[in-house]
Amino acid sequence: MQNMYKNSLIVYGYSQTLSLAIFHKLKIVKVKSFNVSTHDNVDLFFNEISTFLFSHFTFNSVYYSLGPGGFTIIRRLLSYIKALTFNKNISQKFIGFNNLFVLAYYLNNKIKIKEKDYILSILNHSNDNFMQLYQKKLKSSFSLHTLSEIKNINLNMIDTFLEKFDLNSNNVYLVYMNSHSNNLSIPIKYIVEESNMIEVIVKISQLIENTNLDISKYNSFFSNYPRPLYGKLPSTN
Repeated sequence: MQNMYKNSLIVYGYSQTLSLAIFHKLKIVKVKSFNVSTHDNVDLFFNEISTFLFSHFTFNSVYYSLGPGGFTIIRRLLSYIKALTFNKNISQKFIGFNNLFVLAYYLNNKIKIKEKDYILSILNHSNDNFMQLYQKKLKSSFSLHTLSEIKNINLNMIDTFLEKFDLNSNNVYLVYMNSHSNNLSIPIKYIVEESNMIEVIVKISQLIENTNLDISKYNSFFSNYPRPLYGKLPSTN
């Protein structure tokens, strides 16, 4: 068994697929995905995950999705996280993250974005388009500052949403992720595969670990509590 103070666990999901990744420092040791729709029995679902996790590993920390995303997977994911808090193979370090922040962080590290430029993260699930606006801030530990709440907006209404910030889709970097390929109604240059997210979360976790970062200062990115994140509809503004 590896040293428990070296292993960490990622529990990531937003659509039908729940991904688990075990990593040691920056090296991903093991990855497995579960389709929520084919695991209707919750007890069997939890048992299969537990068998995968605890046959060979103990963990110092757990990083997990808070949402936004599909109701079923987020509810099931957070239920499992609550169960993990009682497991003797894991220390009490549990950090939840905003899926939209991970998307923005990915793009900010993938391409050259100037100080004070804007990123609109868009996460599609079924008929929902969850989005959140960020601005590049070099003095921030994550080089990003949150400008809006999470919204659930039709893609055709993006410019209407951005007008509130005196912006439009021509002067904002739009980054988009969808679990299924589809024809977009608006041109989005940066389309991200779900498989890219695990490596991004590993990098984020290492920044937290190496700098002993106080995540309470970044409550739009992280939380110590398994509370789901949802997108507000325009009618709730």
